[in-house]
Amino acid sequence: PAQGGVAIRTHCNTCRKMKAGQLRFLSHVVAAMLLVASTTSFTARLPRLACHQCVSQAAIALGRSPAVVQAMADAVGEEGPMQIPNVENEVAEAPAPEETEAAQAAETKDEDDEEEDEGLLSTPAFLKQKLKVLEKEMADIESQVAQARAEADELGEEWSQKRTRLQGDFDNFRARHVNQTLEAQLDARIKVLTEFLPVLDNFDRARASISPAGEEEEAVNSQYETLHGGLMSALQEGLGMERINAVGEEFDYNLHMAIQQMPSDEYEENFVCSELQPGYTCQGKLVRAAYVIVSSG
Repeated sequence: PAQGGVAIRTHCNTCRKMKAGQLRFLSHVVAAMLLVASTTSFTARLPRLACHQCVSQAAIALGRSPAVVQAMADAVGEEGPMQIPNVENEVAEAPAPEETEAAQAAETKDEDDEEEDEGLLSTPAFLKQKLKVLEKEMADIESQVAQARAEADELGEEWSQKRTRLQGDFDNFRARHVNQTLEAQLDARIKVLTEFLPVLDNFDRARASISPAGEEEEAVNSQYETLHGGLMSALQEGLGMERINAVGEEFDYNLHMAIQQMPSDEYEENFVCSELQPGYTCQGKLVRAAYVIVSSG
C-alpha cells in the first residue's frame, strides 16, 4: 500500500506499539505521520515514540520544510526510538526560493501600486474634483441648517402666538371670574335689602305719624330717631345702600316711578315735585325705584 505517494514498509516494532489494541496493523510511517501532524489533544492520547527514519519519512510525506525535517530527525537521533519534542513551533519554516521571489515581487508591486495611487490622489484634477464634492457637501449641510433654523423660528413664532393667546384667555377668564364674583355678591346684597325695605318703610311711616306732645313722648321719639339712624347707617355703610334723590330732580325713568302728574308753581315741567316712597340703589345698581309725583308745569 501507499499513503501520500510514499511507500509504506515495516521499519521497526516500536512504531507498532502505539495503541496496541487499536493500531495493531498501523505501519511505522503512518504512525510517525500521525505523531508529526497530530494536534496537541491527539498526541496526548498517543505515545510519541518513533525511530529516526520513520520521523524523517513522515515529515517529508507531510510536506514539511527541510529545516523542520532535519530538526525532527536530530531530535530522534540515530539510536532508535525516543520521545519526540514538539519542535515544529520552535523552528520556523524556511520559505522556498520560489516563494521568496514571489513574495518579493508581490511586495514590490504593492509598493508601486501605492506610489501610483498616491500620485493619482495628488493630481490637480483629482484635488479639484474632491474640492467640488466637499463644497457640495458643505452647501447641503448649510441648506439643512438654514431649513432647521427656519422651522425653529416658525415653531417659535407659533408657540409665541399661542402663549399670547392663552395668556389673554386666562386674563379674560380671571377678570370674568372676578366680575362674576362681585356681581354675585352685589345680587346677594340687593336681595337682602329688597327684603328689608318693607320693614324700613314701616319705620319711616311710624316716625312721620309721631307728634310728641310732652317730655316723655319727646324722649321716646328721640330714642326712635337714634334707632332709625343706627339702622340707616348699618344699611348704608355696611351694605352700600344709598337713597335716591327725588324731589327737585328731573324725572329719570331709570330711578323714578311716576305715580301721577300734577301742576306746580314751584317746579318746572317734568321735574319731581313730591316723593311718595323713597327709592334706593346699591353700588350703582337699582334696588327699588322712588315713587314720585311729576310736575306738569
